[in-house]
Amino acid sequence: MPRPVNRRYPADSTLTVRPGNGYHLVMSSLPPLPPFKVNEIFLSVQGEGLHVGERTVFLRFYGCPLRCKWCDQPEALAHTGVGRFENLSVEVTRDRLAAFPSVRRLCLTGGEPVIAPKASLLWLLEERRRAGWWSSIETSGSRVVEELLEAIDFWTVAPKGRSAETFEGDPVQAQLPTLRRYAALPAARRQFKFVIQGPGDVEDAVRLLDALGYEGAIVLQPEHGAGDGRRVFEWWPWARYPDARLIPQTHKQVGLH
Repeated sequence: MPRPVNRRYPADSTLTVRPGNGYHLVMSSLPPLPPFKVNEIFLSVQGEGLHVGERTVFLRFYGCPLRCKWCDQPEALAHTGVGRFENLSVEVTRDRLAAFPSVRRLCLTGGEPVIAPKASLLWLLEERRRAGWWSSIETSGSRVVEELLEAIDFWTVAPKGRSAETFEGDPVQAQLPTLRRYAALPAARRQFKFVIQGPGDVEDAVRLLDALGYEGAIVLQPEHGAGDGRRVFEWWPWARYPDARLIPQTHKQVGLH
């Protein structure tokens, strides 16, 4: 017997016939969305890049495919021996984000947030968008998930220079394939941020920008341990990229997480 059309029924429901009872609605349950591996959720200000100073809720994911020597979040990494995370459902994650008062800005960070379960990320981002939230993400740029590109309002892409010691061979050539996709995003929706420890990192950044034909926001961030903002200022080729901005990790300077 053909199924009657009734728009009140979810698309994943089925109708069966039982003797004497007519139609009976049977709900077929969808599989639950995968949980997130969450290192921490906290309220602070955005301390890096173009949106510095903005009050933001940070959702820090656990895990990263890279192994940057100077990563300042070892507790979000699997290989450091100090990593930690909670498995949180999408609903619990949403509720924890929403529990912070009077804030409508979300930053996905890590670790590497792009490797979190795609379907769960898309669900969470849509939930926050419906609630009036603006979303951003901090990624190395080493992975591209096409569906996320339009789901996230603003992208901070942080290519790695040689001091990170995370790529074999030439770090510029290793990163170009995925970074080309991020450079193709509208300029108003992305910034490229370079963590600078030494002059070799400046050389790598310039080679990468040249290879991409990059136009848009460039942020130079002194590496938190051995970087020196005064030296970065001296090393940078301002004649070639005069609109780059030298911005340290300001949240650390004011004693925030």
